[in-house]
Amino acid sequence: MPTDGQRAARAAFDAARAPFDRLTRATDPRELATALVAVWTETERALRALAGTTALGGVAVVRELRQRNLLALDDAHAFVDLHAAAERALGDGYAPTSADVDAARAAFDRMAQVLSRDMGSGASGDVRFTGPVATSPAAPSESLPPPPPPPLPASARSNTFAIAVVALVALAVVGAGAYYALAFSRESSALRDGRAAYAAGDRLTARNAFAAATRDAPGLAEPHLFLGRMAREDGDVRTASAELRRAVELEPENYLTHRELAAFLLATGQPELARSFYQRAIELNPSDKVSLGYMACTLLRLGRGDLAVRFFERAGPGAWQACQAAPPPGAMTPPAAPR
Repeated sequence: MPTDGQRAARAAFDAARAPFDRLTRATDPRELATALVAVWTETERALRALAGTTALGGVAVVRELRQRNLLALDDAHAFVDLHAAAERALGDGYAPTSADVDAARAAFDRMAQVLSRDMGSGASGDVRFTGPVATSPAAPSESLPPPPPPPLPASARSNTFAIAVVALVALAVVGAGAYYALAFSRESSALRDGRAAYAAGDRLTARNAFAAATRDAPGLAEPHLFLGRMAREDGDVRTASAELRRAVELEPENYLTHRELAAFLLATGQPELARSFYQRAIELNPSDKVSLGYMACTLLRLGRGDLAVRFFERAGPGAWQACQAAPPPGAMTPPAAPR
C-alpha cells in the first residue's frame, strides 16, 4: 500500500502533468525552456514530499532519497539529468535540445514508477514473539569441548610450512599470469583502432571502432570513456551521461572513470556532483594532477576559494589554472582524453 510520503508526492506530481504536456507540444525555444523549468519545479516538489522535507532541493533531495533506498540508481540518474537540463534552461538565450526533452520524459516516467511502488509493505512488524524453541537438555558429555589435537613434531611443522610457502608462491604465479592474460585479451584491435582514429581527428571511424570495442570487451570501461567524451564534445549530453556513468559502473576502482564523469558534470553546470567524483578519483590516485587541478576549479565554482588554493598547490601548473580567471559555467576546458 502507498505510504503517506507517496500519497503527498503523487498529489504534488499531478501538477507536473500540465507543464510536461506543454513541453512535449512546444516548438518555440522560450516556451520549451519555461516548460522544462516548470517540469523540474513540480518534480522537485514531489521529491520533497516523498522525502518529507522542504529543507532540501535539487541534487541534495535526490541524494537523500537514494541514501534512504527510496530511489533506485536509474531513478536518481534520471532526476539528476532533468535537474541539469532545467539549470541549463535558466540561462539567457538557451534553446533546449531534444536531449533535454528526453531527460524530462525519462524523469516523468521514473517518477510515475516510483509513486506506484509498494513502499509500505513489510511483515516484520506483524511477527509475534512466541518464546524460545524448546530444546532437550544436553548430556554432560556433549557439553565438554573436544580435546585439542596433539602438537605436530618439529620436523612435521617444518615440512608443513615449506609446503604452504610453495603453494602460496605457485598460486601467486598463476594469479599473475591470469591477470596479464586478461589484461592483454581485453586490448582489442577495435580499441586500438579507435584510439588512433580519435587522435587523427577521424571521429566517425573512432566512434564506430569504440562501439565495436564495447561489444568485444563488454566489461571494459575505456571505450565508454571515449564514447562519452565524444558525445560531450558533440553536445549530446544524454549520451555522454549514459556512457560515462556506464564506465564508472564497469570499473569503479579506476580513477579515470571518476575523473571523466566529474569533468562532464563540471562542464554541464553540476559542480556539487563533480566534486564528489573528483574526490573519489583523488582517493584512488592521489598523485593525479589533472584530478587535483580540476578539483580546485570545482571548489572555486562552489565558492570555496580557501580549499581551492590547496588543490592548486598540489596540482602545480597546468591547463586548470585558466579557471582562476573565473570563466562562465561550462566554459572550462576539460582534461585530455584518457590514454
